[in-house]
Amino acid sequence: MTSNCLSTTLHSVDMLGFSCEFILIDDASEPGENILAAFQEARAKPSRHSFKIFRTRARQHYTGVFSLGLSAATRDQIFFLSNDMIVTPFFISKLLLVANQNRDVGIVRGTSNYVDSHPEHTVVPDRPVSSYAEIQAFSGQVAQKYGSSFTEDRLLSGDAILIKRAVVEKIGVMDLRFFGYFGDVDYGMRAHLAGFKLACARGAWLLHHGGGHVLREIEVNRERDHLAATSRRMALVRAAYEKFREKWSDKLPEQYDPDKPALFFDVAEENRDRVALKYDLPAAFRDAYDPIDP
Repeated sequence: MTSNCLSTTLHSVDMLGFSCEFILIDDASEPGENILAAFQEARAKPSRHSFKIFRTRARQHYTGVFSLGLSAATRDQIFFLSNDMIVTPFFISKLLLVANQNRDVGIVRGTSNYVDSHPEHTVVPDRPVSSYAEIQAFSGQVAQKYGSSFTEDRLLSGDAILIKRAVVEKIGVMDLRFFGYFGDVDYGMRAHLAGFKLACARGAWLLHHGGGHVLREIEVNRERDHLAATSRRMALVRAAYEKFREKWSDKLPEQYDPDKPALFFDVAEENRDRVALKYDLPAAFRDAYDPIDP
């Protein structure tokens, strides 16, 4: 998955003629997975891009990896994506189109066949797509149909998003008290309070396998079904939600129900005077990862 994600992203930005800064983060992968080898192989090939590679010393999960990426990025527009996605030029171009045409939009996401927390952004091809040519063709059809149109979101699910530098300057990185989950929800609330809109570019579509890290965990542990892995995942969700309630409001439901999401922007506005908007990467976090030099 990681190799396919990286190769299709490189293909997409090359087709668009971009010169990019790639920040590749190996989140303490298991021995034998060869993640670093895939990263170093990509960096060794001649290209117009620059590469920074990091490996965490212990698993940092989504929030830690995202924050490390934001802190290491130097460009004006930052594109974050998980490793279980197949990217197309159409996807990236439509994200940029919406971002560049709308000054008050700070974070832009797209649509996909699988979208956490945003069922309204789920777009499933009318027939199965397996080859990259088929994936790219369908992405092109969506781009042509919807063009630069977008809808505003009131919840951030940050699996594949474009973030403007202005957002990072105002609110910093994700809050590391949230291990894996609710870091993006919190980030979206802070972005909203800082005056930025969250948008979904309707013409931007990519293929998302979904649950890549859970599937890999099942494979590594040789489990016969998803039950144990799902239970571990939900334990992390519950722990993160407790931290989220502590930070924002104990008036939130005691138990998180993904089918009944709270009005998080309303909660943010009610508590804007007591929650700090900006969160900088703690200095101690520098000891959590190692740069991998060429």
